[in-house]
Amino acid sequence: MRNNDAISAKEGTVYIIIDGKSYEYAELVSLKAEIKYIKADVKCVGKRMKGSKIVGAEGTGSIKVHYHRPENRMMALEYARTGKSPIMDIQAINADVTSRAGKQTTLLKDIVPDGALIVQIDGDSDDLLYDEFDFTFDDFDFLDQFKVIE
Repeated sequence: MRNNDAISAKEGTVYIIIDGKSYEYAELVSLKAEIKYIKADVKCVGKRMKGSKIVGAEGTGSIKVHYHRPENRMMALEYARTGKSPIMDIQAINADVTSRAGKQTTLLKDIVPDGALIVQIDGDSDDLLYDEFDFTFDDFDFLDQFKVIE
């Protein structure tokens, strides 16, 4: 691997999709999503070590954006007023043009936020305001994948 093949964390684009409308999330600071395997214990007579078997998975993640993005707060308001669940998809593109690996496009489906920041003010702070929330998702797909570097 050459040094330039390492993927820069800052190189990429993120879009959120709500009710079929796509919004570029240029205000994104960070995004992380992963699946966690759900395991059952496998115990056998005569074995000293407990085994495990994957019986399911859960998609979890977190997002941090500059505070002025309104979408999460608007979905929270709609839920409070109508009962419509806040659900979105996220398309994230890792694309560092200096890497021979190319790009990876990931689609996270049926994201449900754990909550929503409604208002934030801090007269004692010199920091910027951010909106951070955790989420779960039901499915994912890769629309493009990194190439194997040979």
